[in-house]
Amino acid sequence: MGKRASRPGILLVDDDIEFRKSVEIVLKKNDYNVFTAGGVSSALEILKLQRIDLILTDLKMADGTGLDLLEKVREQSNEVAIIIQTAYGSIRNAVDAMRQGAHDYLTKPYRNEELLITVEKALEHKNIREELSVLREEIAWKYGFDSMVGVSDAMTHLKGLARRVAGTDIVILISGESGTGKELLAKAIHYHSLRRKRRFVPIECTSIPENLLESELFGHIKGSFTSAHADRKGLFEEGERGSIFLDEVGDMPLTLQAKILRVLQESEIRPVGSSRSKKIDVRIIAATNRDLSEMVKKGLFREDLFYRLNVLPINIPPLRERIDDIPVLVKHFLRQENLEQDDKLTISNEAMEKLMSHNWPGNVRELENTIKRAAALSSNHEINEKDIIFITSEKLSEGIVIRRDLSGVESGTLEESLKRRIETMLYANNWNVTQTASKLGIGRTTLWRKIKKYEIRKKNEPAEACKE
Repeated sequence: MGKRASRPGILLVDDDIEFRKSVEIVLKKNDYNVFTAGGVSSALEILKLQRIDLILTDLKMADGTGLDLLEKVREQSNEVAIIIQTAYGSIRNAVDAMRQGAHDYLTKPYRNEELLITVEKALEHKNIREELSVLREEIAWKYGFDSMVGVSDAMTHLKGLARRVAGTDIVILISGESGTGKELLAKAIHYHSLRRKRRFVPIECTSIPENLLESELFGHIKGSFTSAHADRKGLFEEGERGSIFLDEVGDMPLTLQAKILRVLQESEIRPVGSSRSKKIDVRIIAATNRDLSEMVKKGLFREDLFYRLNVLPINIPPLRERIDDIPVLVKHFLRQENLEQDDKLTISNEAMEKLMSHNWPGNVRELENTIKRAAALSSNHEINEKDIIFITSEKLSEGIVIRRDLSGVESGTLEESLKRRIETMLYANNWNVTQTASKLGIGRTTLWRKIKKYEIRKKNEPAEACKE
């Protein structure tokens, strides 16, 4: 085996001195940092002083068993890999040890190759667990409450409330217009709860066909319908011990609402085609952009389900009611744009005033798209008032998204206009990419990406012939 950047520490625990010595020699020859102990007590002392990645322990020793050591180690850490060594007649005990958290077992006597393969696999498994742990922490940071950008009184109160209830299992109903960040808030609550090591399962109630919705949520058994060729778990089972996010729950069919109510009341599901129910442990976070209380009055939403979901209502106010948040949101989106470009973008006071005077029917999502659009259209590294273009649903339905002239280029769709503008500037600068990028106010890397995206080619010549 090759040299490692950091040698894994292995603790070898066995009261057979000769056997312990022979195994120690094999491990050291393969570049492991080996510590040895003759029993449980001495092993625990070493664990206090040394960094140990893996424990290789005998099952039976004079002052205790490998199971005793396993129990004490697991009380302190789940990160240390443990391999149990056992005699041929005690394999059942080794299997019990694996149920209690051991990674694997070896039956004495074993060959050196078997030892090394088992140790390497256990360490790889440990590294994967550690990487997942780091990833979870990164996700928790990404979806932290600070990721919900805003300094207004409304957002400060909202984030404070969400922080207080994140650690509970209370059912939460998030309401707010489209684009306000309901799913972002739901993720922040999940990743700051005790369930953060389990899955956050978003379910878009509007995107799944009604005839498949029950199967998608609760699973089905083989033969329950024509295309059910095998048993399949539903999304609720995939979210076991995690959080289920019911997005746009107001669009859920009445027939399915009764089944969701049963989940909330009984904590159980029934797969399609099955006569048996399954217990389920999930936290429910629901969201809607509709007035559920009005829907209840009209008979469009079950009253009993409404009260089950509305245990803790959290309303995200629309962006037009928290104008103070617009400047900090703009700076946040500009930082994201600057990470993708060589040149840093700023925004003029006139452009900011134009943003703050807009009604924002699409809320934060509309603001983000507006900044992305303005960044693409801007020049001289600054977003000006003329770069701010608001797109209404009427304009989208007509297929028209730009109504001003772009350096002599005809108006048209945004993508077409951007392509024509880049082509015009490239030809004006004799296909000098550096000069063109400078005049467009973007980085060379960004320009090359757009040339590739729009498949812009020099006449009768491949793009590789562009000058630097």
